[in-house]
Amino acid sequence: MEFTEADEGASVFDADREKFGVVTEVRDGTAYVEPDPTLTEEMKAKLDWGSHEADEEAFALKGDWVEAVEDSEILLRTRPEK
Repeated sequence: MEFTEADEGASVFDADREKFGVVTEVRDGTAYVEPDPTLTEEMKAKLDWGSHEADEEAFALKGDWVEAVEDSEILLRTRPEK
């Protein structure tokens, strides 16, 4: 899946409808998500969001993790495909 500027501002949810964050920017087809402050370190690790520059606030969202995009909401798969 390739993201567009229309996806900016979309809320990102896991398969259980728990909010992960919000798309703050789309660059070159990649969505960058600012994680919800309540997102646990365990959930960040599942999304491979644990290794980024300390000054970065947003994380790249891989298109193959997405199950659906509807009404400004992005729903993630139960388990991201590898």
